[in-house]
Amino acid sequence: MYWKELTTGIYPWDMHDEGIESILDNLQQHAGNNAAYMLAIMHHEKRPLHDNYYHHNPVRKRYLAEDSRCYFTIHPESYKNSRIKPLPSDREFLKGVDWLELFTRSLRQRGMSPGAEISHTPLDSVRGGGEFADCIQRDIYGNPPAHGYFTNQQLCWNSPDARAYMCAIATDLVTHYDIDMIQTCSFLLNQGQLNLHPFLGVTLGGCFCQNCEKEARKAGLDWDLIRKTVRHYADIMKRATLEANEDWHLLQRGNSTPVMFLIEHPELYEWLKFRCDSITRYFRELSEAIHAANAKVDFRFNTCWQEAELIGQNLKDIGRHVDSIRIMDYAEQTGDEERVLQKGKWLANVRRQVGEEKTIIDSIAPRAKATPDLIKKGIRVVALGGADGLAYGFYDGATMERLNAIREGMEACEIELRPLKK
Repeated sequence: MYWKELTTGIYPWDMHDEGIESILDNLQQHAGNNAAYMLAIMHHEKRPLHDNYYHHNPVRKRYLAEDSRCYFTIHPESYKNSRIKPLPSDREFLKGVDWLELFTRSLRQRGMSPGAEISHTPLDSVRGGGEFADCIQRDIYGNPPAHGYFTNQQLCWNSPDARAYMCAIATDLVTHYDIDMIQTCSFLLNQGQLNLHPFLGVTLGGCFCQNCEKEARKAGLDWDLIRKTVRHYADIMKRATLEANEDWHLLQRGNSTPVMFLIEHPELYEWLKFRCDSITRYFRELSEAIHAANAKVDFRFNTCWQEAELIGQNLKDIGRHVDSIRIMDYAEQTGDEERVLQKGKWLANVRRQVGEEKTIIDSIAPRAKATPDLIKKGIRVVALGGADGLAYGFYDGATMERLNAIREGMEACEIELRPLKK
């Protein structure tokens, strides 16, 4: 069995603390990587994410990442058509170093394939809640839909400024750095609160900003009717009035399917389809910008959420505009063997949507509650399910025992990594 790559994400602070050569030694000697990518822009997050402390960082126990800062040299000419500009690191130990250049050069010297990722939030929360608030998603009540401390960072992809900004970042990266792959895992459209209702909870999501209204009316949609229906069910979800509260209880006593609500309210389907079309346009424009600057680079979408239809994600259409798909299935970290054995379902869904010829890189998580046995079982499931490669999330949370399990799991499945094609 042949795979294109075994890859993982690397953070600049880990490069500073452990040294890039030490990291690459571990990737190659323990896991068997032939590729890796660096987080060129990283969201506000504690690392390692699901472990209390690092396993092999000699400098610090944990790290709290800055909010959406760049770890590469920002080239102003790439942003001449972008109202939004990226922000460099504010941390003294990270400033003044082009970490992506160091990363790509180090991988090339070893014959490894380098990539870069633009993570969930390219825009920080301070500017998202202030200067660029008009680029942020709005719910039916006019507020940014709830998403924890990311609430003011959910860009609306019907905003021309938001799309121009992402295109500018991607163009900067593929123009100025020797990378084989660029990956995005942008937040798409807020899915609302599905814990309240597995379908109607989406009515508390995004987006109802002026940009969305403009595009919807241009597409011939009855925006006023859509707003009225969504507001009706959003009020029920919030139990906003006595009447809405009674409707909520009636809803809870029944078991109507999503299809029934779509039959009753065709405008809900039109709204969901409009959201998907909006996201697909974003990927089309981003793909065109990337490949105009670098025709050979692999544009990869990291699909992070299975509730695809409720975040505007239609991979059948998106797949036409990306070169590869990464499935962020980290079941191993739960310690639940049954979830690991079910990984093939997500993979099969994606394969059905994008076709047999599209490259799919599936994932495992050698962290948290993952064991060597679960890692090996996860690898077998995705190998037999037809994945074209494997990514693991992430090196910073993995022990050497778990990295060894990746190599052993691939060997047990007789997986061979293909040489890089130039």
